[in-house]
Amino acid sequence: MGGGRQAWCPRCDEVRAARPGTGCPVCGRRLLAVPPARPGQPQPRWGDRAGGRLRALVPAAGAAGVGLLVLAVVGSAFAAGRLTRTTPSAPAPAPTTTIRGFVDEGPETGRRDFNWQARASGITVELRTLIVGTGFTRIELHLEGVPRGRDVSALERLRIRGRDGRDLLPEGTIASIATAASRPGVGRGVDTEVVLDRPIDQQAVGSVELGGLTLAHEVTEQLEVSLADPELQHRSMDSSDDRDWLLGRTSCRGCRLKVTCQTCHTIRIDGSAYRRGRVMVAVEAIGPLGQSALNPSRRRVMVTDEAGSSELSGWVDGSGGSGVISVGADLLAALRSDPADRRPMVFTISLQAAAERVVRGSWSIRQAGS
Repeated sequence: MGGGRQAWCPRCDEVRAARPGTGCPVCGRRLLAVPPARPGQPQPRWGDRAGGRLRALVPAAGAAGVGLLVLAVVGSAFAAGRLTRTTPSAPAPAPTTTIRGFVDEGPETGRRDFNWQARASGITVELRTLIVGTGFTRIELHLEGVPRGRDVSALERLRIRGRDGRDLLPEGTIASIATAASRPGVGRGVDTEVVLDRPIDQQAVGSVELGGLTLAHEVTEQLEVSLADPELQHRSMDSSDDRDWLLGRTSCRGCRLKVTCQTCHTIRIDGSAYRRGRVMVAVEAIGPLGQSALNPSRRRVMVTDEAGSSELSGWVDGSGGSGVISVGADLLAALRSDPADRRPMVFTISLQAAAERVVRGSWSIRQAGS
């Protein structure tokens, strides 16, 4: 799985929907190309290929039926289990110092406080502290002027120079690096930090330069799903025999699936299908991908039953403005206390992501008067 829009975070040991070389959206560690020999990992980008085929066949949907179309394009991939979770079901906690001399990234070997500032595009960026340890450097920043409700998801064109003007990073400029944490600071400010996967000489730092800030806020879209599967609803689904039956079933008499998204503003439903106990919903971004709930940054899917009391497993895959959500109906059926209940099974799919906008500017953060 070299290159493309999937990469591996060695710290989280997770596959992310991002390019190798960018920062992990959860911990900030530089992402690596997924080694092709990693056992148990899915082949790359099937969701992209499926989405492309789906878009190419959209004109045929009116004649063949959207459900059959989605089934033909992605059904076999879902049945084979070739899905990747784009982010964990809950965000990892932000790195914090637990005892002096040791932080979450590893042993601390040095730190330097700066309190240097620069202002551009209406935002003041203050370089507060550099913490250096075995194999990492953590850069702590404070920002004033960030719109309310926004945090900082990435730094653009990061460059660190020494007092003599030479680059302290081997690559010179990092095109984009995800923040490891972003949270409200004192007053209306925002505290954020990034983690480099190498130590630098904190005493040699003469300036930190930025060419942009990626600001983000959470966007959530809710899809309402109604599924009628009479045969499934009358089975207990509490044994492997039941699950084998579900996977091997070739027909589904009386099955009906309805998916709506009455309040969606950033995505639309392209089609849906139900096969072998899995609900599949194809969705597409409305407008820029980065402003939608399909944006790969911090993207996750949550599925809740009709009462909202139980969270079920759900998956989402794809990039480039389209994706497919998959939900297993077996657990939903098992939650029903009355097997004689013939009403359709109702559940909600919540698709969440960080809607992002890049603020361009030039911040050259250095000591006052230098």
